[in-house]
Amino acid sequence: MKRMKKEKIGKALANRLARISGYSLVLVTMTFLGMYGGIYLDKTLNMAPNFTLLGLLAGIVLGFKGFIEEVVIERKMKRA
Repeated sequence: MKRMKKEKIGKALANRLARISGYSLVLVTMTFLGMYGGIYLDKTLNMAPNFTLLGLLAGIVLGFKGFIEEVVIERKMKRA
């Protein structure tokens, strides 16, 4: 059997992939935190889906806000 050489990816590409993975993790985390916070408030205050939907929407909005801010920062760094 012939051994294949492993291709090494550049350090800049590896850093960029790690940042993108981090952004995705933050987006998902914010969404779930908002949803679970809403579920907790619904159970505590006995108000069926009101806070769940509000928390879910707030988590999605805050997650996308953070994601967009990081993309803008990355583009500014790339231009400089």
